[in-house]
Amino acid sequence: MSSHQLYSLRLLHHAMLVLAAGVTPLILGILLVGLVLAILQGALQIEDGALAMTAKLLVVLLLAAGGVGAMFYIMVGLAHDWIARAPHLINRHWS
Repeated sequence: MSSHQLYSLRLLHHAMLVLAAGVTPLILGILLVGLVLAILQGALQIEDGALAMTAKLLVVLLLAAGGVGAMFYIMVGLAHDWIARAPHLINRHWS
């Protein structure tokens, strides 16, 4: 594998880590709310599916509203890193 392919893979790896860092809180929040609601619904024998969907939607909206600033800073960091590395990409032979 050539050096420019390795460099490209490192940039892709960095982008995937940034994506994971941005999405993980939302996924974990939904997972936690789903687990708590499933336990409560099982314990209280509530069979209403709207209860679970409403709570999950509320958590998604709250995490999305609160996480916009954090996600913005994560994406700014990614853009900064990629712009800083742009001269290395431009000077490479891509054939």
